[in-house]
Amino acid sequence: MSDLARYVRQTTLPEVGADGQERLLASSVVVIGGGGLGSTLTSTLVRAGVGRVRIVDRDTLELNNLQRQITFDEDDVGRPKAIAAADKLRRINSQVEIEPIVVDVRPGNVEHLIAGVDLVLDGADNFETRFLVNDACVKHNIPWVYGAVVATYGMVRAILPHFTPCLRCFLPEMPAPGSTPTCATVGILATAVSAVASLEATEGLKILLGREQDLHPQLLYVDVWAGVLDKLEVGKRAGACPACELGRFDFLAASGGGCNLQSAICNL
Repeated sequence: MSDLARYVRQTTLPEVGADGQERLLASSVVVIGGGGLGSTLTSTLVRAGVGRVRIVDRDTLELNNLQRQITFDEDDVGRPKAIAAADKLRRINSQVEIEPIVVDVRPGNVEHLIAGVDLVLDGADNFETRFLVNDACVKHNIPWVYGAVVATYGMVRAILPHFTPCLRCFLPEMPAPGSTPTCATVGILATAVSAVASLEATEGLKILLGREQDLHPQLLYVDVWAGVLDKLEVGKRAGACPACELGRFDFLAASGGGCNLQSAICNL
């Protein structure tokens, strides 16, 4: 029996309970990206007692990251984010197995990176990676949660392959390079990152706890500056979705570069 004393404030919740905590301890999650969203997501998962957390990130920490990437401090500047995060997170909860992987997510490795996990959480900073993750998760029937944030606002959507619309269902076209706002061009507020990551982690915990009936069926939109939290209806695209209906995984096949997202935002 695992030591549940550290989780008592969580197990008191009827949504979790002791049985739910044991379920979390037996779960495995991969977080794609260890930056703004990713650092908050991994910290939340580790503190919640998710048993195995895999962190995938290719980057090293820069000084300007510290404004919003909560896992790190000044001593971590120049270190790989995944490694630095793992060092910190192991000191937070020694019950959790943390696996840092310093790599760029590509068609040739994404299926290996998500193999054997119960859930994938999105901390990516580009559209191509999200489409790769979507293809891989749909192909292998792994739930994942989309999350993105820029400036003061962001979006979250839980995706259950073959049950809910997938990413290619509601974001069918990619904007031309430079046509959408990024953190570098419009900035980003740390509280927006925290809000989006909290919503994303909550949807993920629902999935791990087997409470899919509690997932929000809409796309969640939050703007922390404007004080807005909204739910946007998103359905399947007109015609069959190439990924979840036709089983055509263009991005896994590295032939999806011309498939465009109509509307999306980045996170970092």
